[in-house]
Amino acid sequence: MFLKWNGGVAEKTQLPADYRELEARVDALQKVHVKMLSVTSQFSNEAYDYPPNLRESITDLSRTVANRVQALSNAATPGEAQDAITAPAQVPHEPKTFSHAISRAAAASVALLPDGDPLGSGFEKISTASRQIGQARLAMDKAIVDNLNTPWTTTLNITFKNVARERQAVENSRLLLDAAKAKQRQREQGGGTGGITLFKKNPADEAAADEQLRHEIERLEDEFITTMEKAVESMTGLLNTPEPLKGLSAFVTAQLDYHQAAVDSLHDVAESIGAIQREQEAAYLASRGRA
Repeated sequence: MFLKWNGGVAEKTQLPADYRELEARVDALQKVHVKMLSVTSQFSNEAYDYPPNLRESITDLSRTVANRVQALSNAATPGEAQDAITAPAQVPHEPKTFSHAISRAAAASVALLPDGDPLGSGFEKISTASRQIGQARLAMDKAIVDNLNTPWTTTLNITFKNVARERQAVENSRLLLDAAKAKQRQREQGGGTGGITLFKKNPADEAAADEQLRHEIERLEDEFITTMEKAVESMTGLLNTPEPLKGLSAFVTAQLDYHQAAVDSLHDVAESIGAIQREQEAAYLASRGRA
């Protein structure tokens, strides 16, 4: 069923074409997992879209100073005041995404403009929308990590390794079988190198040894077939599992949800800023007309 003896030097039990095809498909699927994860692993890095040359140190410093001033104002004793000065800065975590950076820059711009300034109103809406987009991006990242990266990594580290052990067991079994067949062939050719023997062999002992070797080969053949059947079952299960497509579907859905949230937020802010811009332009033209 599975066995084919290949004559010639260094004879080897051949693996069936169907088995070799399964191995090739498993290897290809493993490469797919590695290739995709080499890219999607970036979703576990919060700052993957954060500009490397962007510096928000002034904002961070102002927060630190404000926190220290607040702590000093709350100090009731000289010791507490000293602790407030020397204590490590407690700066709240701000997500390092590009959208959050835009939100922070827009919020800082609002603070620099007078109350009621139309431009400030626009920046306020941009700040809110950008933060919403940033939060949606973080939600997308988590969904991709949870539903694609983690299960695919588990598959690589566990399932593929289990299949690799089954395949190696087939190779080991084949080597044992080939060694036994090589020994049988050597005996059929006369035993020693070149078929030369120094002592006369007992025919009964030789017949018993041949029979024992024949039974050993039959046992190794059965073991080889059983081992191969287990490997085929493992490889087929790995190739037929719906998990890869399940992860891919979650990957696409997470991106769709994120981009839809971005569209919704930007659509609302675009309408609001457009209305502010038209109102300001009308007031500007009216003032020019009065002039």
